[in-house]
Amino acid sequence: MRRTRETAGLLIACLVLIIAITQAAYAMYTPKVNARTDKDGTAYLEINGADVIRLMTPNADLKPAERAQIAADRLAAMVEKGVDPATIHTKKVGQGVRIMVGESLLMIATTAEAKAHKTTPADLAAIWAANIRKYLTMPPLSVNRTSLMIPYGETRSFDVQSFLQGKIKMAASDPKVVSMDTEKKPGTVVVKGMAVGDSTITLSCLEYEVSVAVKVRKYAAHIIPGGRKATVTGYVCPGSLVARSARVAAMQSVELEPGATVTSISAPTTVEGLGSGRSTEVPILVEVAGSDYLPIKLPVHVKVENQALPKALTTSIMYSNNPERVEKYQNLFTGQLEANGKATRLLFHHQNMMEKRIGFVIDVVNPSQTPATLHVVEGVSDPMLDTVIVGYVAGREFMQNMLNGVGRVYAIPPGTRQILVSQSLGNTYTASGIMELRQLSGDPIYLRVTSKPDDLRVADDRAEYPIPAPGVDASRLALSNDVYPDPIQDLDITYTAGKPWVFLRIGGKDSLKHATEDLTLFGNYGVTYEIKAKVENPSESPLTAEVAFEPTAGPASAVFYVNGDPVRIRYLTPPTEYTISRVTVPAGETRTVSIRTIPLSGSAYPATLIIRPTGTVASAGG
Repeated sequence: MRRTRETAGLLIACLVLIIAITQAAYAMYTPKVNARTDKDGTAYLEINGADVIRLMTPNADLKPAERAQIAADRLAAMVEKGVDPATIHTKKVGQGVRIMVGESLLMIATTAEAKAHKTTPADLAAIWAANIRKYLTMPPLSVNRTSLMIPYGETRSFDVQSFLQGKIKMAASDPKVVSMDTEKKPGTVVVKGMAVGDSTITLSCLEYEVSVAVKVRKYAAHIIPGGRKATVTGYVCPGSLVARSARVAAMQSVELEPGATVTSISAPTTVEGLGSGRSTEVPILVEVAGSDYLPIKLPVHVKVENQALPKALTTSIMYSNNPERVEKYQNLFTGQLEANGKATRLLFHHQNMMEKRIGFVIDVVNPSQTPATLHVVEGVSDPMLDTVIVGYVAGREFMQNMLNGVGRVYAIPPGTRQILVSQSLGNTYTASGIMELRQLSGDPIYLRVTSKPDDLRVADDRAEYPIPAPGVDASRLALSNDVYPDPIQDLDITYTAGKPWVFLRIGGKDSLKHATEDLTLFGNYGVTYEIKAKVENPSESPLTAEVAFEPTAGPASAVFYVNGDPVRIRYLTPPTEYTISRVTVPAGETRTVSIRTIPLSGSAYPATLIIRPTGTVASAGG
């Protein structure tokens, strides 16, 4: 402890000595005091070439020039003897106010002079005294900045002021970091950052010197050259999806330095919907920062195009539900996509049973050296506690987007992975969704569904942005078996007046079978049913028939499109039924009802559609 005090005392003593030497060195300099008169008779008291007092009126028989010269002679004599600027003050005498140096008079701020300056004698004297103190204490060699932060490759400048009769010399402690130029503007040093690092620029003249500490740093990011474009689809793509797509494209246009992160992405609060075949420009502001980097705000203007894609046949469904109850961190599903002109559907439904918050991530990986593009139509719910309603929300959004062709086209650079879903699941919360995936170009890419620690998800899986994926070996990815063919079921049913009711079981014996494995997609979750329901009336009287939904196996939600119009059933329990359509058929005629539906995750299937003559049926919907 004693040695520590001694060391601290020694450091303080050294610091005091350095300050004393510096003050002594500057004390050797004697400021230059002069008087100057303009052609109009206005006179000035100058200190080191700077005007500190302006005189426009006489005092008694002394003209302004004479007053200025007297004040200059007095001040010069005082400076020569060693004046203490702290002793300069003002003193009111009669109608005027005197500028005093100790007990000695320097000059007087008269009433007439104050009036010419449009102020009072006291205020004018105070300004003059402050100016004199300021310029007497100004060092003979100074800079307006003692430190500079310079972006790599750019220039910054600082001003130099010298009252000395001699040439100023400059030197950099590390000339590889900075270069200096004084030719463009006298009194200004232009410094260019040549390399990332630190350097000290020292300026010296006679026995005086000053230093400027310079840091050269890179910006945390820069915009990659080339135009930015995002692609969406749909008869009319909603403005919210246009804005999201623009943000993703903006992120892809920004290259981050190692360790830098995006701190903010700003888009317009409202973006108009975009019709098929049209385009718009969306301004995005990307803010990036990082340790030992210069933060930067990058404006990116993204052109968003609504591309009219031809319809594609959906040939398979990837079923990510095994295990449904997630009890450990694991890969939940891995599937392969390829640009074969066809589409693949993904259904996922997983409940967190780990008694702590976990991360849930869906990404697509492009391990090849070729860029890939992927069209995605999505229906993804926020995580929920209710396992039925979460599937209902996902299915409702998916069917609406699918029918309107609303989707996005992702550009996936080589060696990257694109995050499609990044969610945080609380204990017993469920993640649920349906996606239609269609690879448009490139070598095969891979889809992965993963549960992982939530902190790793936050750090590594920022939603919707491409992330480098070095070292992913496609040959070592274990593909999941739960992939089933033909997820579009076309069914024709007929009800004839006077004959037995028609019962159509959905998700029962018609469940999809695996192409090569002994696997069944029980319940046909995520499978589209395209139903043409004919109602024939051979009788001589009009017939009114109804199509009812019965949740046969237990509580269920459902979404139907009947002749193109949505019918949504938020929650229904047996034996309650819900009438989704009524049709009146004239005598001797036939009517067809077009019905589209998908068994929803979390609901109990099989369920039943019933066609029968109109009766009184209890109903509940949402």
